Amino acid sequence: MLAVSSENPIVEDAFGWARKRALDWVQTGAAPGNLPSYWAGYPSRPLFYARDVCHQAAGAHLLGLDAENLAMFRHFVRSATPARKWYPLWAFHFDGRIAEIDYHHDEHFVREIPAVFDLTYRALEQYDWTGDRRWLDEPDLAAYYRHSIGEFVDAHDADGDGVPEASGTGDIFVGTATYNEQDAPLVVAGDGLALQYAVLRKLGLDERAERIQAMFLNDWWNGEWFARGRTKDGLDFTWGLESHWIVAMTGLSGTGAQNERFLDYLEAQLEQRPPENIEAFSYLPEVFFRHRRDESAWRWIQHLIDSRDDYPEISFTVVQHLVAGLLGLVPDAASASLTIDSHLPAAIGRLTADHVRVGGWDLRISQQGRHTTEITVHSGPGPLTVTVGQAAPHLLEPGRTARVSTQSKDLS
Repeated sequence: MLAVSSENPIVEDAFGWARKRALDWVQTGAAPGNLPSYWAGYPSRPLFYARDVCHQAAGAHLLGLDAENLAMFRHFVRSATPARKWYPLWAFHFDGRIAEIDYHHDEHFVREIPAVFDLTYRALEQYDWTGDRRWLDEPDLAAYYRHSIGEFVDAHDADGDGVPEASGTGDIFVGTATYNEQDAPLVVAGDGLALQYAVLRKLGLDERAERIQAMFLNDWWNGEWFARGRTKDGLDFTWGLESHWIVAMTGLSGTGAQNERFLDYLEAQLEQRPPENIEAFSYLPEVFFRHRRDESAWRWIQHLIDSRDDYPEISFTVVQHLVAGLLGLVPDAASASLTIDSHLPAAIGRLTADHVRVGGWDLRISQQGRHTTEITVHSGPGPLTVTVGQAAPHLLEPGRTARVSTQSKDLS
């Protein structure tokens, strides 16, 4: 079982709470007929939701819930049919029945453009973590990936620019452009655009991704920050919560001075007008880790920890942030490789995660500040290529330990 230790008592206590609470939400076998599944949505609704499953999947993998991830993703992608214009359904009961609260009929159900791309993006991330070919080759999943960037876009791209549009009516049962349902009148939103961009990158469709990014960087910038989206009247530069920070999370906002200015804008807005719902905060550590604003990421992890909120997304993502986020893990199980790049803040001098699973490998990873990383391969199907920071890659056999100093870039 995944375990975490640190000289910082906040980390150990938080991980113990998050691991137990997340595992308590598992519904596999809890009732006759249940799919392999876990609770993903409001604690008051015994359902799993597309947006929540996408965001809980990394933490779920770290907790050994690969069967649950595969079963739930498969269930969502099968629900995206031509009659529903390639939108997946929004929520299901644990036995696989459609959640009636979010579905009335095939022309009137909750649907949000970011979820279409998020399912593909996070499913392919699961392939990175597991190396399980079913994430690529299972017919329903493979077909969905193609439909999400093909038929779905074609069915909803009225102006022919390669970007799908929502109704702009503000009715989530007709379809919205953003995860931020308060901004439902948007026709195109930053988070939908960002996740489409991320999927194209994941699939190696770099030319299409670069075209979207170039349009965004040039056309959506007002000299201070990016627009949250486009309404029927043009670009909207007001604060958009998810429609702003998911742009940075996926890298759509690029790098360099323009991006740093945008990140400053995000940080200022989060101080002045933070989200009202706790689950929205659960994206922020991933946003700031990506851009090496590690103290900011830690600040928002602490906010999640302090909340001890019962929304399932919180416990699952706290597991993800404390392990994959702080240690800077980027897996590529299919290629038998793992990149590690410390994101430890000043408040954490040492962090160890034991029984981290990357494909068939069982690992112990320990970091001392930002200067030393120790990796032990407990077991695995063969050697694992481990790259720490800027140090040279190291081929590590099962049963062996490597200690890496990122100051001297030596491996021993």
